[in-house]
Amino acid sequence: MKLLNHPVDMIAVFNMNGDIKPFKFKYKDKKIKVEKIIDIKEEKLAGNRRLVFICMTDRKDIYELKYEIDSHKWFLFKR
Repeated sequence: MKLLNHPVDMIAVFNMNGDIKPFKFKYKDKKIKVEKIIDIKEEKLAGNRRLVFICMTDRKDIYELKYEIDSHKWFLFKR
């Protein structure tokens, strides 16, 4: 996996319990749909809480997406 840490535009689903599920994101003018979420964990880096989503697309590509809870920003961290 290649380390990127690029901000991305994201479409996400929030349910009534407050759970977040990434649905589709845009990276370099390419729209990528998240087909499966493999793992979700929370991390705290320099006081910033983040949710980390390990996702699969196209049944082969693995992406690591991070959501900063305080700033509400999404990042494509690894590809």
